[in-house]
Amino acid sequence: MSIQLRPAAPAREDANTLGVEVYSHLRRDLIAGHLQPGERLRFRQLSAHYGVGIGPLREALSRLVSEHLVHFEGHRGYTVAPLSLEDLHDLCALRTELSCKALRQSIALGDDEWEGEILAALHRLERGPVPNSASDRDSIDEWERRHDRFHFSLISSCNSPWLLHFCGALSDHFQRYRRAVIVEVGGSADLLKRVREQHRKVAEAAIARDADLATDILARHFQGSVEVVAKNYQAIARRIATGAQAAGA
Repeated sequence: MSIQLRPAAPAREDANTLGVEVYSHLRRDLIAGHLQPGERLRFRQLSAHYGVGIGPLREALSRLVSEHLVHFEGHRGYTVAPLSLEDLHDLCALRTELSCKALRQSIALGDDEWEGEILAALHRLERGPVPNSASDRDSIDEWERRHDRFHFSLISSCNSPWLLHFCGALSDHFQRYRRAVIVEVGGSADLLKRVREQHRKVAEAAIARDADLATDILARHFQGSVEVVAKNYQAIARRIATGAQAAGA
């Protein structure tokens, strides 16, 4: 007697793959601000844009709700998580605390390869494109990739996967705010110079194994970013409202 095997597993694997892919794409677009805070996420539009069915979309959105990038309300459905000054300050306070802790541990545990990665990431960041237009998404995306790599290099030797995980999640959430004003940085020579100096000084202090100086510079760097966002918050809020209306929210 021969046993007939049913080829059901590949279909399930394909569905899982689609769910992971649309989750990754949606998450990237949410962090990048391509979907406006407060915007309703309609299944029909998302399905057409990302080329997937309702099942993978629902799975992806559920994961994003758990990460606080998407909100779910029974009467409205799924919406992009909003931005607020209260959330910004709360987020930055926790990000500063955990990132400085991770930096101290990396300074204590980091080796020559860790130092080399910091220098390489700093070099790439300084040589990267400076966004000067909100519509120049390619330059903004590339700057953000290089910026994230630099900040991760600083804390990468902390020897705590959980600490790296939470620092990464907080960094992603803060990127939503930074993306809203990144053009302000590129358009201000003085601000750009100050940010670059902070990057270089925190790298130098970390490699010199001066934990107190390195964490002080990093904390001031984060606080400076918050101040830039807060200063421009009303203009950001108006731009978000206009974008949400245009998207049909």
